[in-house]
Amino acid sequence: MEIHLHNTLPFTSGFFFACMAGLVLLFLLVRNLVPKLIPYRILLTLSGIAYIVLLFPKPVQLVALILYLYFMVLLLRRFYKSENVVLPMLLLSLPMIYMKYINAQPEDETSWLITQSRRIIQIAGLSYMIFKVIGLYIDERRSTNRISLLDFFNFTVFVPTLLIGPIDRYQRFRQDVLNGYQNMTPALYGQGWYNLLRGLLYKFILAEAIQRLIMAHLVDDGSFGYHAAYMYAYLFYLFFDFAGYSLLAISFGNFIGIHVPINFDRPFLAVNPKEFWKRWHKSLGDWLNDYFFKPIFKFFTTKQILNSIQRQSIALFLTFTLMGFWNGFELHYVVSGMLFGLFSMSHNYYQHKCKVKGKDIVFGKMNPRFVRIISIFLMINSVAFAIYIFSGKLF
Repeated sequence: MEIHLHNTLPFTSGFFFACMAGLVLLFLLVRNLVPKLIPYRILLTLSGIAYIVLLFPKPVQLVALILYLYFMVLLLRRFYKSENVVLPMLLLSLPMIYMKYINAQPEDETSWLITQSRRIIQIAGLSYMIFKVIGLYIDERRSTNRISLLDFFNFTVFVPTLLIGPIDRYQRFRQDVLNGYQNMTPALYGQGWYNLLRGLLYKFILAEAIQRLIMAHLVDDGSFGYHAAYMYAYLFYLFFDFAGYSLLAISFGNFIGIHVPINFDRPFLAVNPKEFWKRWHKSLGDWLNDYFFKPIFKFFTTKQILNSIQRQSIALFLTFTLMGFWNGFELHYVVSGMLFGLFSMSHNYYQHKCKVKGKDIVFGKMNPRFVRIISIFLMINSVAFAIYIFSGKLF
C-alpha cells in the first residue's frame, strides 16, 4: 500500500481507510481498557491533530484557518451586539470568498498574487468548515457558555466530514462528544458497518462504473444525444459519488460514537423542489433554510416588503442563488443555483394557487398515483438539467 504523507484527503486512498481502521481500533481499545486515562474529547483532538500533521496536504494553512475562525467567533461574540448577522457572516466567510475569487480567475493567470494565493489559500474542505462555523456562531452568539479551542477544533476538524460534509451542528456534535465512549454501542457499531458497505458500493463500484463504462466513452460531438447521455450519466455519477462519500463519513462517525447527520435519502423519489432538498444533500438544505432563507424572509416580513407569497419566493430565489455562489463564482455554478431557485419559486406559486383555488390547478382530479409518477419524472429531469449546468459542460 502506497503511503502519501501530506497528500491524503479523506476517503481518497486505501491508505486513508487503513488509518481510519486503526483509529477505530484505538478508540475501541481505549474505551475497553483505559477510558478514564484518556478522555474521549482528548482522544478525538489527538486523532485530528495526527491527521493534520501527517496526512493533510496543507497543515499550516489549515491550522491558520482554524485559528482565524476561532478568534473571529470569540471577538464577534464579545463585541458585536447587533441582531443583524450579515457582517459576521461576511467576516467569517472572507477566506472562502477570496478562494472562490481565485478559483474563478483564468487558468493562465500568472500574476504573483494569484499564483501565491492559489498555493496558499486553496484548502480542501474550506467551504464546509466555514459553513459549520457560521452555524456555530449564529446558534451560540447569545450563549454565555465559553467555546473552548479544544471543542472548536474537534467540531471543525472532525476528519470523516472534513472534506465535503455532511454539515453538522455544534450542539448536536458536542453532545455526542460529551457522551463520549458511552455512545460506542453495538447497535451504532452495526449501523456503521451497514453505512460503510453502502458507501463502498455507491462510491467505488456504482459511481466508478458510471464514470468508466459510460462517461469515459461518450464522444463530445456537440449533438443533442451526447448532451442528453452525459446529463443523465453525470446526475447518477454525482449522486453515487457524493452519497457514497457521505455514507462513508457517517459510518466512521458511527464506529467512534458520533451520529453524523444523514445527507441523502432517496432523492429521486422527490415530487417537488422542497422535498428534493430534504432528500439531496439534506444537511446543506437544512443549513440554507435555517441561516439564509429564514433570515431573508424575516427581514422582508419585518420591513413589510411585498406580500407573503412574494416574500417567500424572492427569499427562495436569493437563497439558491447564494448557494450557487457558494459552489463557486464561475457562471455555471451561479446559473445552476438560480435555476434551483426558479424551480422552488415556481412550485411555491403553484402551491399558493392550488390553495387559493381549493383544487389542483394542473392535475385536477387525476389519480394521485399518476400525479406522483408525473411529478417524480418532472423533478428528476429538472434536477438533471440544473446539475448538468453545474457540471460546466455547457459553458
